Amino acid sequence: MSELNTKNKEIENSYKIYESGNITEALNLISKLTDSAVENNEKDLLSICLALKALYSYPTEPFIKIMSDLENAEFLADRIGNKSAKDVINYVFSMIYYKEEDYSSAKRFFGFIKNPVDIPFDINNLKDKLLKNNEYYNSKNPMIALLNIAKTISSKTNIDSLLKTIADETTSALNAERCTVFISDKEKNELWSKVATGLNTEEIRFPINKGLAGHVAMTGETVNIKDAYSDTRFNKEIDLQTGYHTRNILCMPIRNMHYEIIGVIQVLNKNGSAFSVYDEKLLVTIGMNAGIAIENSRLFEKQQQMLEQQHKLFSSFIDTLVASIDARDKITSGHSTRVKMYSQLICREMKLNETETSLIEQAAILHDIGKIGIRDSVLQKEGLLTPEEYAHIQEHAKITHDILSKIYNTKDTELIAEIASSHHEKYNGKGYYRGLKGEEIPLGGRILAVADVFDAITSKRHYRDKMPIKNVISILIEDSGSHFDPEIVKHFLKISCDKITDVFLFENGKTTDANDKKFLSAHNLKDLFDALNKETQNLSEEEHNLILTFGKYYST
Repeated sequence: MSELNTKNKEIENSYKIYESGNITEALNLISKLTDSAVENNEKDLLSICLALKALYSYPTEPFIKIMSDLENAEFLADRIGNKSAKDVINYVFSMIYYKEEDYSSAKRFFGFIKNPVDIPFDINNLKDKLLKNNEYYNSKNPMIALLNIAKTISSKTNIDSLLKTIADETTSALNAERCTVFISDKEKNELWSKVATGLNTEEIRFPINKGLAGHVAMTGETVNIKDAYSDTRFNKEIDLQTGYHTRNILCMPIRNMHYEIIGVIQVLNKNGSAFSVYDEKLLVTIGMNAGIAIENSRLFEKQQQMLEQQHKLFSSFIDTLVASIDARDKITSGHSTRVKMYSQLICREMKLNETETSLIEQAAILHDIGKIGIRDSVLQKEGLLTPEEYAHIQEHAKITHDILSKIYNTKDTELIAEIASSHHEKYNGKGYYRGLKGEEIPLGGRILAVADVFDAITSKRHYRDKMPIKNVISILIEDSGSHFDPEIVKHFLKISCDKITDVFLFENGKTTDANDKKFLSAHNLKDLFDALNKETQNLSEEEHNLILTFGKYYST
C-alpha cells in the first residue's frame, strides 16, 4: 500500500480474524492498533482503525453510532488527505450497507474506491456479492429509495457530511446526474452549499433572491423545468462557467417541522427523460426527511459549539484555581500538573476509556484545591508539622469535596468531586477523610493515590532532596495492598521509563533526548527496579545503561 504505514499486516490480520468469525479477537487487535495510533500520532492508521472498529462492532453497536464513528474516520482521512485510508473507509461503508441490505448505498460507496490495490484485504468477495444484487440497485420502488435515504441521513450529525449524503442519495433515487442542497443563511440573507454532486467545487454562496434556487426559497414554489434553456428563470452563465449542459431541472424548497423554508434541493438532468410528477412527489418526501435531519444537525452543531465554549471557560477556571494554589503553596508548585500527567499514564496503561480518563485527569488537577481552606502558617511551614497542624492540613481532602461538589452537578462529573477528595484514602481503610476501604474508594481515587505519592517523594523540596528512585519504587511495592491498590501499582510499574522522564522535564519545557527516549522506551519501571536490586558486578551492559540513563534525568 502506497500511503499507509508499516502496520498493514496487523490490519490485514485483524480483518482475517473478523472474517473467520472471531469478532472479539478482531476487536481486541484493532483496539490495540487504535491505541498505538493515538499514542504515536499516526493519523492515517487511526482513521483506518476507527473504520474497521466500526465494522467489527456491527451489528452489536447501534447503527447511528457506527455511522458516527465512520464519519469521524472519514473526516480524519479527508483532513490529512490520505487517499488509501479513504478507500478503506469507503469499503467499510459499502460492507455495512451491504449487511443492512441497502444495496444501492453499498454500490455507491464501493464505486468511490479509487485504488483497490491499496486496500489491505481482498475486496473481490464483496464485489461479487454486489454484482449479484445489481438488479436490486436499479429498482425504482420509491419505498426502497425513501427507506435508504431516511436511514442514512438520520445517522448523520455533521452538516457537511449530511448535505453530501442527501445530495448523493437524491441523485440516485431520482436517477439524475446531479443534485445540490442549498441551506438558507438568514443572518446574511444568502443561500449556501458545499455540496454539488459531480462538481469539484468550493462553497457556493449567493443572495437569497437570485437564481432559480433563490426564487424557490423566496416563493416556496416547486419548479419542474422540462427544457432549461427555454425557461427565462434559468441562469445560463453557470453552465458557461462550468462547461456543464443542463437539460432539465427539478427544484423544491426544504422545510422544517414548523413548515419554514430552511433550504432548497435542486436536481439536474433526469437520465433518459424529464422529471415527472412521480419524481416531484418523491422529492417532497425526501425534502421532509432532509429538513428534519438538517435542523437536528444544526442544533447538534450549536450544542457542540456551546459545549466547546463551556469546556474552554471551565478549563480556564480550573487553571485559575490551580494557579491560586501554586501561588499560596510554592513548596509544592507544579505538583497537581505532574499528578495529572502520572494519572493519565496509568489510565492509558489500564486502557480506560476516554470519558473515565478525562474525569480522572480533571480530578487530578483539582485534587488539592481544598488547600485554599488551610491556614498559611500551616500550608507554608517549612519544618515538621505538629499533630494539630497535621490534623488541620488533612482537612483539605474534605474541603476539596465540599468545593467541587458545588461546582459539579451532572452524573458524569459529580464523580470528579468523589475522585479528587479520595486521593488520601488507603486501600486498607486507614486513610482519610472518610476511611474508605478497597473498592469503596473510586477507581480514580486509587489511581491518584499512587500518582500523588510518587510525585511527592520524587520531587525536590528546599528542605529535603528527592528520595532515591529505588526507595520510591520499593515503597509502592511494599505498600501494595495496604496503602495502594496492588493492580494499579502493577500497571504503574509497566509504564515505560521515557514517559516518566518526560514528566520530570515537563516544567522546564524539555523532553527526553531522542536517543535516550528510544532506549528508555524499551524498559519500564519494573525493569529499572530489578536492575537497581542487583549487585553492580551482576548487571548486564543494558541494565547498567538503564540505571545511568534514567538517573541522568532523575537527578535534574
